[in-house]
Amino acid sequence: MTAVDPPGGEPFGAPGEKTGWLSKRAHFTLRWRPTWFHLKGGRLLYGESGQSPVKTIPLVGAEVGGSDDPLGWTITPQGAKRCYHLRAASEAEQQSWLRGISDAQIAHARHGTHACVLQ
Repeated sequence: MTAVDPPGGEPFGAPGEKTGWLSKRAHFTLRWRPTWFHLKGGRLLYGESGQSPVKTIPLVGAEVGGSDDPLGWTITPQGAKRCYHLRAASEAEQQSWLRGISDAQIAHARHGTHACVLQ
């Protein structure tokens, strides 16, 4: 029997999935807060805990860029005005998340023109 993630109905640990804590900069206060992230399909789900990743950042066509923070990066979804600021605890963790995000963008692009954009 396989454990199933109720919201999406996909097995935990499916290829291309990644979960863990990152720091996310709050939109208005600009404070960094620990946030649980789940990279699943062409989306980055997030919330206050692993039990409730209720918000979504669409990754297909999103622009992933650098940050002033050496362990940080930004994600701007295609056609969105909002830019998400994320930060990892280590360089290895940062590289692992960026690699996963890039792989998800490529794997879930509807057309060849939506490959990942890293700056």
